[in-house]
Formats: sequence, C-alpha cells, structure tokens
Amino acid sequence: MMARQSKKLVSGDTHASLESEIGEALRAAILDGELSPGARLIELDLANRFNVSQGTIRAALKFLQAEGLVEYRPRRGNFVITVEKADVYEISMLREALESLGARLAAKRIDDSGRKALEALLQSMRTAAEAGNRAKLVELDFEFHRTVIEISGHRRLMEIYNRLEGQTRMFLRLTDRFYSDPHDIIELHAPLVDAICNGDAEAAFQLANRHADADAEELIESMR
Repeated sequence: MMARQSKKLVSGDTHASLESEIGEALRAAILDGELSPGARLIELDLANRFNVSQGTIRAALKFLQAEGLVEYRPRRGNFVITVEKADVYEISMLREALESLGARLAAKRIDDSGRKALEALLQSMRTAAEAGNRAKLVELDFEFHRTVIEISGHRRLMEIYNRLEGQTRMFLRLTDRFYSDPHDIIELHAPLVDAICNGDAEAAFQLANRHADADAEELIESMR
C-alpha cells in the first residue's frame, strides 16, 4: 500500500503537505495492520520507499508520535505502539468520558442540521453493514462519534478528541472482531442517535458512557 502511494506523495504542493500525506499513509498502514504493533520504523527505509528525505520522514513520524500511534525510544528509534491491558483501560476510559460528555452536550443543542447529519451517518453504517464492509463500518463508527462532538459545539473537547484519534481508531479496529454480525454495531448506535435527536441529554450521556466498556472488557479478556 505505501509503495503504491509514493508517486502521489512526492507530487505535493508544499513540503508541509508532503509530510502530512506521508503521515496519513503511515497512519493507514498502522491502523490496517500492515505495520504491526512493535514494528520498528527505520527512517532510511521509509525515505527510500517514499522517495523523500529522511527529514521529511522524521517530521511525518512526529505527527504520529503526537497521536500516540508511534513511540520514540532514545538511541533505538521509532516504533509502532504496542497495546497492553493498561492501554486498553486508559483509551476506553478516555473515550467514555469524552464521548459521553459530547453526547450530553449535543443533545442539548441539536438542530435539524445535526439530526440530518447523524441520521445520514447511521444510514451509511447500515449500508456498510449490509455490504459486509467492515473497514468502512469502523471508519464510520469513528466519524459518528466525532460528528456528535462537533455538534456539541465544545471546541476544547473537539481538540482533545482529535488528539486521541489515532488510538481510538486502533481500538475500534482491534474490537471489530468481537462483532460477528456487523448489524450489532448499528444496534448500539441507533438508540444513541434517537436520544440525541430527541434532546434527551441524560439518556444520551448514559448510552455513550457504556458504549466502549464492554468492548474493552472483551479485548482485555482476549489478551490474557
């Protein structure tokens, strides 16, 4: 995947956009499992693959360090993060806190535009489930919760959630295997959409607060 994208990446208009595009390609490779947890990311190898300087690769890796997907180890280099039990607990707890607050606030200020956005996302999720497109469903799952937080209108909450994006996407990818029927994911989101769209802030908070907990417990159990 990354090799096929190299020509596109080197055609960027600016150095900054090139670094960003390479960062996005590396992020996708990590979230798709192409770059496995714990894999070492060698700057020279990546520079040759993308046909760019090592400085450009170094800057792209800093984006992923900020997102928590890449860990820099002194005198050893950059590595894809490994997900341990403690990581699962922490990511899950943060997701619950941010997404439940976002759901409560969104329910309080929802308007017709917000309702249409959430209903459209839920319908897109149904379409992906019908098609058996698990990767698209995981992408829409994250987009759904980000949209809820956007609707909340809380700028700082949105900034914090964006910083957790990479780790949240990895969490969703790891827990997707627990849903043998993709329609079960729809059943989790439909009541939350109803609560937010009906302005029921407390119900929205409670539904979002329990959203990630069961997945986290199952993921931790599978790691034992």
